[in-house]
Amino acid sequence: MKEGTMMKMMKRKMALALTALTLFGGMLPVAGAALSDFTQQRTYSGQFSDVAANAWYYDNVKTAYELGLVNGSSNTTYSPEDNITVAEVQTLVARIHATYHGNTIPAKSGAWYTPYIEYCMEHIDREICSMAYMVDGGTKVADTPASRSYFAYLMYAAMPSSEYTAINTVANGSLPDVDNIVFMDANKRVYALYRAGILTGSDSQGTFHPDSNITRAEVAAIVARMIDPSQRKTFVLQNEPSEPSLDNYVGQWYFVNTPDSGLSIEKIGNDYYLTLTVVQGTGLRFNGTLEPAKLVKMGSYYQTEQFDTMAATTAITQLRPEGSQLVISCTEYGDSSLSINMSGVRCSRR
Repeated sequence: MKEGTMMKMMKRKMALALTALTLFGGMLPVAGAALSDFTQQRTYSGQFSDVAANAWYYDNVKTAYELGLVNGSSNTTYSPEDNITVAEVQTLVARIHATYHGNTIPAKSGAWYTPYIEYCMEHIDREICSMAYMVDGGTKVADTPASRSYFAYLMYAAMPSSEYTAINTVANGSLPDVDNIVFMDANKRVYALYRAGILTGSDSQGTFHPDSNITRAEVAAIVARMIDPSQRKTFVLQNEPSEPSLDNYVGQWYFVNTPDSGLSIEKIGNDYYLTLTVVQGTGLRFNGTLEPAKLVKMGSYYQTEQFDTMAATTAITQLRPEGSQLVISCTEYGDSSLSINMSGVRCSRR
């Protein structure tokens, strides 16, 4: 390969990385910006109290912040656990695709995300991307949190399949919760991203959690692996442990983003029970404490039996241990003005 051609490819890769990460800097209009525009503008000295020095996403946050592409949610916090929305996913995908292919994203009238959705409709997937304009329950889909399967499906299309060289052996059917994904052919794309070392799963079995939301810390890592193959991960999937338990998770837990609300896990005999407490006005649209509901082991997560809520409806809650945190999702059945609205909510100890 000629030296000039190689340099052009390296510059395109670097421009792609920096352009993509601007999604987390307040939707900066960087399409078409020159590589020379991206230089270190400030120094990160640990001012974000919620980005621990040993956090797996620390280097991603540090680099993007020093380049001026990422700001905190305040002067002292970054909020790495915040979910990204459908519109933000399409914005990221549009910018990566446009940079990779040397395209531009034409300005459009309307909401800030309109040019990116229109670009994705033209270049990525017209049917899926156009759904962002729909309204669900009074909220435009563009403004709703994106699921992991949605993110993976669109992100895969940001670059050609030739960029996803397999470095891991991941046989079809080996991922615990991927084969049953019903969203288009997202399961095939997820497998390709695992094999390429871009996705690694949340445990040694490679559990994906397709219906959970995805955070901006996770997205930063995934984008870095996509555009810089040296950051991709090799791994060997392990068999599921014989019988994981909730013994280490008994007690009180609090929602990371709404610390006035939370849950408790109680062990009675050999069974575990969950009690959920949500304070009115936290955005989860439920007020009060649910009666304890029995938790049943369901592979890599626990699920409650269907229980009655204080809003005269019924619900099922799923609970997934993740190291020092718990991740909870709740689905309600029935109509209520105080319905539960939580998916992929993270909980921690105080």
